[in-house]
Amino acid sequence: MSSGTPPAAADNLNALLGFSVQQRDPGRLVLSAEVRPNLCNRRGVLHGGVVSALLDAALGGAVVSGITSEEWCATVQLSIQFVEGARRGPITAEGVLLRRGQRVAFASGEARDSEGLVVARAQGTWHIWPHRPK
Repeated sequence: MSSGTPPAAADNLNALLGFSVQQRDPGRLVLSAEVRPNLCNRRGVLHGGVVSALLDAALGGAVVSGITSEEWCATVQLSIQFVEGARRGPITAEGVLLRRGQRVAFASGEARDSEGLVVARAQGTWHIWPHRPK
């Protein structure tokens, strides 16, 4: 039996995929993940869904750093442009909060491979609620 509140779904996914925080600043979050065989497609390239999740988490974390503890946010739109396949890790994704309005925030970022090559670029929009939805 577990005691207390279970971890948030995002925390579970981040743990499952092996994401780890490298740097956290106001309006910025850097995450990394190792390229593991179980996360790669048949060609030995990190699956695009993993790269997408890493970027969503990095950009979302940057947005979360720009809201109050009472507020809540969720991804409304995320656009990803894949540039290069990632075959070895770590992959590092940086998310940056571009603008925060009263109900909407915008963020962008990049994921880079172990050699510094851009793997993917992303930009997204987050809805902000004044209180956590029920």
